[in-house]
Amino acid sequence: MRGRDGMVAGDLEVTEDGRFDGMVGGDVRVAPGVTLDLGGMVAGDLIVEDGATVRLTGLIGGDILLRGGAVTRRG
Repeated sequence: MRGRDGMVAGDLEVTEDGRFDGMVGGDVRVAPGVTLDLGGMVAGDLIVEDGATVRLTGLIGGDILLRGGAVTRRG
């Protein structure tokens, strides 16, 4: 993913390390072993799979579902 900004109307699946700053209209799923810096807003759930790491500076409208991963809140 590297770096991405903007708006995603539906769900977003992150399969490689990177950052996202923007708005997601659905859920965000972070694949196993991936590191994501997440800013902006997610209207749905944040799903963090086994071994994944999310450094969160944005807002989550739904639930944070940890499936073996970790979330660090910054800011």
